[in-house]
Amino acid sequence: MITIFFTKSNPTHYVFAFIYLLGLFVVNLNYNIFNFWIVSLALLLLLLAVLLSKFIISKNSLTKKNNYGIIAICFFMGLFIEQVLAFNDILIANVFLLLAIRKIYSIRTPISINKKVFDASFWILISSAFYTPTLYFSILLFIALTLYSHLNLKNIAVIISAVISATTFLYLLEIISSGYLNPIDFTSILFFDIPSLDYFSSFYETVFKFKWSIKLIIFFSLLSPLTFIFIWNRVIKTNERRRTTTLVLLTTILSTIIFINDFNSSAFIFLLFPLIIIFTSYVEQSKMTIVTNLVLSLSIIAPYVLILF
Repeated sequence: MITIFFTKSNPTHYVFAFIYLLGLFVVNLNYNIFNFWIVSLALLLLLLAVLLSKFIISKNSLTKKNNYGIIAICFFMGLFIEQVLAFNDILIANVFLLLAIRKIYSIRTPISINKKVFDASFWILISSAFYTPTLYFSILLFIALTLYSHLNLKNIAVIISAVISATTFLYLLEIISSGYLNPIDFTSILFFDIPSLDYFSSFYETVFKFKWSIKLIIFFSLLSPLTFIFIWNRVIKTNERRRTTTLVLLTTILSTIIFINDFNSSAFIFLLFPLIIIFTSYVEQSKMTIVTNLVLSLSIIAPYVLILF
């Protein structure tokens, strides 16, 4: 029943999502004016992230024309509503990162490649100024260039020019906001605060020593099998759109790494884009109607049930 309801795009779905998230918003809102405006800014950034994600997915035909992604958004945001309501640099970084991802995924079409590479590099660096780990998404850019046979000296030069442009832009902003800063000191702060391999090696402490909440267990219990099914359907079974699928999987891996190393923050927001694709892909290709309806039902019910815990 739920599967049929969301099969075709309908404005009613957006009304449902608005009411659904508004209910969670009201339940978790602390009633004071300052908190209200902070939360409102966070919601605006989240709305922008959702619109950008839906635009990238639609523009690159990453899913079919339906609204199953609405359920993914409701589940994802609803499950971590407390973190979502916190306005911080991570939410800002995510918006700039999505602007970069939009350009990276569009590299599949051989039009204005240099401009796409420049824009992607520029936005990744701007994003990393707000939240340094997003710099790892430069890996996604290089993989995309390799997959589509555009990794050459010309594009490497474009990336370097984008880095110089973004650095100059950030330096001018620093001067305007905080006064003069030595260019060498500024460059050191910008580029040498990059997380090292210790960022990855900290997985042991985070995963095995972290006190896992019910929400995190439910989230990964759903994300893990859906990702496996996505790989099975897109790579092992049909090898459908191999290069695009590789980018989606790499985006998921990088987002998960960042999220796992920062569980108690809004870092899960980086998973919004790939989660919509993986979740929707499962529903589109599933032939087990009963199981699909069960997954969709649990996704809708879980955030509200967990309010009690």
